Amino acid sequence: MSVDHRAPEQQRYCRRSSLTVVAWTALAVGLGGCGGAKKTAAAVPPPAAIAPLVTASSGPLCPSPVTQAFPPNPSPRLVEYFFLDKGKHYADYANQINFTKMTHLNLAFGTPSKCDGICTASSDMTFSIEGQNDADIAAIVTAAHAAGVKVILSVGGGGGDQRIIQFYNVGLSNQLVESLDKFVAAHGFDGIDLDIEDPSNMGAPFGTLVNALVAKFHPEGKIVTAAVAKYLQGSMPDASLRQFDFINVMTYSSYDEALSSLQYYSVDEKIARDKIVLGVPFFGSTADDSKEESYQAILAAYPNAWKVDLVGGGPLDGGQAFRYAGEATMARETLLGEQYGGVMLWSILGDAAAPHSLLTIIQNNLNTGHAAQAAGNP
Repeated sequence: MSVDHRAPEQQRYCRRSSLTVVAWTALAVGLGGCGGAKKTAAAVPPPAAIAPLVTASSGPLCPSPVTQAFPPNPSPRLVEYFFLDKGKHYADYANQINFTKMTHLNLAFGTPSKCDGICTASSDMTFSIEGQNDADIAAIVTAAHAAGVKVILSVGGGGGDQRIIQFYNVGLSNQLVESLDKFVAAHGFDGIDLDIEDPSNMGAPFGTLVNALVAKFHPEGKIVTAAVAKYLQGSMPDASLRQFDFINVMTYSSYDEALSSLQYYSVDEKIARDKIVLGVPFFGSTADDSKEESYQAILAAYPNAWKVDLVGGGPLDGGQAFRYAGEATMARETLLGEQYGGVMLWSILGDAAAPHSLLTIIQNNLNTGHAAQAAGNP
C-alpha cells in the first residue's frame, strides 16, 4: 500500500510537474527517481549520446509516494558530515551552517600522525583534524551545541583510515583510544564515528579497536557510531557491527540500491531498523567511480540537472556522465530513510544554493529531526 505521510505543507512544497525531456530522460529518471537500474557501467550511455539539458515546467518535483514497508520513524536522525579542503577553516563556516532538523554534525576527519616505519607504543598517537586549530574546532562545536546538535568526531575516512589501521594492526588499540579520548574530551565532542574503508585490514584487530572504543566512551556517556557499507561486512566481525549505537550506511546511489542496503542490514544482519541511517550523496560519480563532482558543480554545469539523476555530454570534465540523486530521488530516499534510523549526508558543502538545495528537500520531507534528541536517542 502506498501512503503519502508527509505533512500538508510538505505535500504543497512538492508540486507535481509534467516533464518534457530529451530522449534519454526515461533512462535517467529510472536510475533512481523511479527506482531503476543499479549503478553499472553498462547502464550508462556514452557521453556523446547524453543530452546535457532537459526542459520542464518550473517548480520542484514531487516523487511518487514511497511504498511503505514500515511506518515512519517518529524520531529520525539527520546526520551531516562536514569536510573541508585544505586552506579552509571551521570558524569561517560556524555561523553559516543550516542546523535545521540536524541531529548530528560529523566532523571529518580526526587522525593521528603517520608512523615512521612500524608503529610502537612510543609513536605519536596525538589526534588532530587536518588544517583546523583549537579555535576553529571550538567555533563549530559551540555553534552546533547552541542549536541542540551533537558533534561527533569522525575518525579515519577513505585513505585516512590507514593512520588508524597502522596502530590497531600492531596491537596498540588501547593506547590509541586513550589518546583519542583526550582529544574528544578537550574539544567537547559528543562521541566518535569510526570510518574504516579497507576490507583487507579489518578482521580481529578491527574488532579489538571497537571493543576498546565502546569500553572507553560508553561509560563516559558518549556515543560510538560507524560508517559502513555492504562491501565491508565480510571483513567486519559481526560482534563489532552490533556494538555501535547506530550505523551510517554509505550507499550514495539509486533508490533501489538504497532500499537493498537497508534491507541487507535489517534482514540479513538483523540490526534494528532505528539504528540504520541511510547515506545519501551531495555529489555525483562516474560509472566506474573514478571521478566525483559535487552536486553544486553538476548543477552549475547542467542547470536542469535537479530534475534527473544522470547528466553528461556537457562542459563538465570533458562530458563524462555523472550519476547522483536529483530532487525527486532525494525526496524519495529521505522518506525511505525515515522508515529506518534517518538520513545521513556526505557532505554539507556539496549542496547547491536555493532554489535547488538538496538539504532543503531533506528538511521538507524528514519528520521532525530534533525529536530524535528529545526521545533520548543516541
